[in-house]
Amino acid sequence: MIWTDWQVWLAIAMVLVLLEIFVPGFVLACLGFGALGGALVAGCGGGMTAQLAVAGGFGLLSILFLRPLAQRLAFTGKESVSGVEAILGRECRVSIPFHEGSGMGRCKIDGDDWRAQLNDRTAAPTLKTGDAVWIERVDSNTLIVSTTPIEP
Repeated sequence: MIWTDWQVWLAIAMVLVLLEIFVPGFVLACLGFGALGGALVAGCGGGMTAQLAVAGGFGLLSILFLRPLAQRLAFTGKESVSGVEAILGRECRVSIPFHEGSGMGRCKIDGDDWRAQLNDRTAAPTLKTGDAVWIERVDSNTLIVSTTPIEP
């Protein structure tokens, strides 16, 4: 089987768009759109110089205009936070009251019971089971908590 020019351009376009799955950044897909432009010119009977010029032009234009649009739609700029960073500043509930001397107790957040330490040990006598405290930071496996809300 002998491939015509437009079939070669179309195959190149498909390969580039498929490779975009493995390479982030929407660059290969833009070059694939350029190859589609080359396929259109080849299908209309244009010569190799016209095919290359249109493929290059379509690729450049799609990188300049289509890529920023696609990136704005795909990347909102809000990164999802996970692990310990996801609980900083959140409210948790006292499950075992805090000891006045050590400031140690236990708190529950999202169904998990954590060892906790009050940042201000003088507040220990005022807290009882079920009271709200806020997570300041995490030190190893211990929540460092405060009795006042904290900005995350």
